[in-house]
Amino acid sequence: MWRLTFAALVTGFLLNLTGWAGNVFLLGSMWGQAVTLAPPPMHSPFSPLAHVILQLVSDFVFAFVLCVIYLLASKGWRGSKMTLAFLCSMTVWLGGVPMCYLGLVNGGYLPAGISVATTVLALVTFLIVAPLLPWFFRDGTVDLTNR
Repeated sequence: MWRLTFAALVTGFLLNLTGWAGNVFLLGSMWGQAVTLAPPPMHSPFSPLAHVILQLVSDFVFAFVLCVIYLLASKGWRGSKMTLAFLCSMTVWLGGVPMCYLGLVNGGYLPAGISVATTVLALVTFLIVAPLLPWFFRDGTVDLTNR
C-alpha cells in the first residue's frame, strides 16, 4: 500500500508540474486571451489557499486512479507493461479531462480554443508519466488490501 501511495504522490506531482509548465510557458498567451473573452462569471467561494489546494488535488486524484487501474489491469495482462501503462493513461485521461473541458465550453466558461489546447496538453502530461507505472510496480506484488 505504501508503494501505491508513493507512486500516486509522485505521479500526481509530475502531472501538476508538467501541466503547470505547459499552461504557463506554452499556453500562457492563450489563457490571457481566454480570460478576456470569457471572464469567470463568479468568484470562487473558497479562500485563496483552498482555491489553490483544490486546483492541485485533481491531478493527485487522477494519479491515484491511474495507479490503481494499472495495478488491477496488470495482474492479467500478458503483453508489454509499457503498452498497458500507456493504455491506462489514455483511459484515465479520456474518462476525465475531455468531458470536463467540454462542459466548460458548453457552459460558456472557456473558449473552445484554449479548451482543446489544454485537453491536448493534459494528454501529453499523462503520456509523460505513463512510463513510470511499470517501474513503480515492477514486481507486481502491491497488496491493495494492506494485509
